[in-house]
Amino acid sequence: MIGKAKSCKGGMALAHYVIKDYKGYELLKNGVTGNSPTEILQEMKIIQDLNQRAVKKTLSLVLSPHIEEGKILSDDQLRHLTRDFLKDLNIDPDQHQYFAFVHTEKSHKHIHIIANRVSYDGELFPDNFIGKKAQWAASRVAIKHGLISAKERQIENIKELDKGKVLDKVIRKGIKRKHDWVMRQKPKSMQDYFSIMGKIGVEVTPTINLSGKVQGMRMKDLESGKDYKASEVHRSLSLIQILNTGIPYDRPLENNDPINTEHQADFDYETSGLIEPESKGVSVLEAFISSQNIALSGHSNEDELDKKRRRKKYKTRFKR
Repeated sequence: MIGKAKSCKGGMALAHYVIKDYKGYELLKNGVTGNSPTEILQEMKIIQDLNQRAVKKTLSLVLSPHIEEGKILSDDQLRHLTRDFLKDLNIDPDQHQYFAFVHTEKSHKHIHIIANRVSYDGELFPDNFIGKKAQWAASRVAIKHGLISAKERQIENIKELDKGKVLDKVIRKGIKRKHDWVMRQKPKSMQDYFSIMGKIGVEVTPTINLSGKVQGMRMKDLESGKDYKASEVHRSLSLIQILNTGIPYDRPLENNDPINTEHQADFDYETSGLIEPESKGVSVLEAFISSQNIALSGHSNEDELDKKRRRKKYKTRFKR
């Protein structure tokens, strides 16, 4: 249930918006006998004229049950909700001038309330933080009547969001563990690295910039479908950090190029949850991506060849 409230000048525009037969029906009123917007405003103006200082002499309130609950709530239940909502805002439903009208023209049934901000003795009802007060009043009324509270739903959403953050952290930690294990296998190239990571449940995809050069990587946990930039998982997983360990980018692989198993005994497959026990001793699959037409700035074969040509030319000139 949602509650809204604000103070305003009131007037015919508001009254005509709220009170229209095709929109719904009258639910509850106190201190007014008229049925039309003009009649109701004239009766309220008599009381409002008791206070000549205020400009905003009207309260516009909305009480909106959850869409599914609105379909089954009876008029008697809606009256009880309206009265309790007003009471929670310190508006006495038996001593204050107001008119409540139910809007049913949309699937989401809700109650509009036009209340006089001026009491019968000319005192002005305080409107400080009236919007926030209405939100909490609606929440308390919903809880009292066993209905869905917007505040409760908001708190639940926050809790779910927190759960998602915890899950996210666990997934990133798992990817980092897999990366560490793969690095202990001493992959012979980045294609080797991509292939082994894919074998144990992490799809690693190079990101190509507009110049056609590799500038980073993305890592996707195949079990959860979560996708991250490599540096979001851990700063040590960035492409430049891995290349700095001495692993070349574009060494071509043979189909059955074996995994280095020097540290394989250090890793407990059964308790790690990385791969099934029967998958022990797997060989490297074909390269995850082809190295053709992928140039890494500062690490391409063409750059190396250019350097060699320049060195050779320089040595020849020096000998002369």
